[in-house]
Amino acid sequence: MTKFTYYTADNAPVESKGLVEQSLKGFGMLPNLHSVLAEAPATYEAYNTTFDLFMKNTTFSPLEQQVVFMTANFENNCHYCVPGQPG
Repeated sequence: MTKFTYYTADNAPVESKGLVEQSLKGFGMLPNLHSVLAEAPATYEAYNTTFDLFMKNTTFSPLEQQVVFMTANFENNCHYCVPGQPG
């Protein structure tokens, strides 16, 4: 089993500190996914960029956006993201 390190604003790698602060400002907290992504700053930045592009350049309503996210989570078998999914 792989163990992930959950970073905080205090212990995040230097290259990820700005991204962590951005997440804290945008969400009011540090989502677990962002906490883990801090391990790989380039991946964290790519995730944030893709997320921002989707949120700013779609005609989907907020509910439709969540349907897209949950569909992707289900199709990728994310047992963490889809509560109650058989594991």
